[in-house]
Amino acid sequence: MTISLATVTDLRTLLELDPVKPDAFLGAGPDLGWGRIYGGQVVAQALRAATLTVEREHRPHSLHAYFVRAGDERQPVLYEVERVRDGRSFTTRQVVAYQAGGAILNLIASFQVDEEGEDVQSIRPPGDVPPPEELPPQTTDLFFEHRIVGYERRPEAHAITWMRVVEDLGDDPTLHACALAYLSDEHPLGVAILPHSLGGQWDRLMSASLDHALWFHRPVRTDQWLLFDLAGHGVANARGLAVARVFTADGVHVASVAQEGLVRPRRSVSAGD
Repeated sequence: MTISLATVTDLRTLLELDPVKPDAFLGAGPDLGWGRIYGGQVVAQALRAATLTVEREHRPHSLHAYFVRAGDERQPVLYEVERVRDGRSFTTRQVVAYQAGGAILNLIASFQVDEEGEDVQSIRPPGDVPPPEELPPQTTDLFFEHRIVGYERRPEAHAITWMRVVEDLGDDPTLHACALAYLSDEHPLGVAILPHSLGGQWDRLMSASLDHALWFHRPVRTDQWLLFDLAGHGVANARGLAVARVFTADGVHVASVAQEGLVRPRRSVSAGD
């Protein structure tokens, strides 16, 4: 069987995976000239693969992923899904993403049927944040737009930014969950390593995302502006941690993100590299 992958031109086409056998899907991405695949692409496509094996009423409520090795953006990615558990309230899937060199990502996702119950929000977004319309757009090769409110390194690593998907994604909540997974990888690594003495000096650091977690608290539309409030928790043992809280423009807490990243000073050629 010959698989012809569609050209990826936006986030919707990036999330259109091709089935190659039961519970296995092939995904493609844009060739941005980066060499490595943007981590959010692999997380989003892995979650999308999982959703394609789950009943529609079960929606993602969390995912936990490990970046095993860097992916090659010039190669397609094979996503193999394991049906760990099918329950009435909760369903669990494990997804391994492969390229020619082996596994590049291992993800486990949990899904839940909507339940009636209390809805209590005990946190609020940061105050005095200018709306995205008052901020200059940031240049990006990825399928979203963002407006940075600010980055702070001292006294604590902190960043606030607005983000949204460029195109209309319709009303499918699982598609918006996958899109949020795509967005959620954009800023955490930078904030995680910001407390390092070389934080922000990318040309002097070797850094990479190690693991990534995302919790979906409430329904979300990613084609509307979302506010990401990120905090760095310091670095130790060559690793830094960042946590983000995600709010709608009217202050509803829709998701939380955590990511750990590797951070090391680059060794110079004269040192034997």
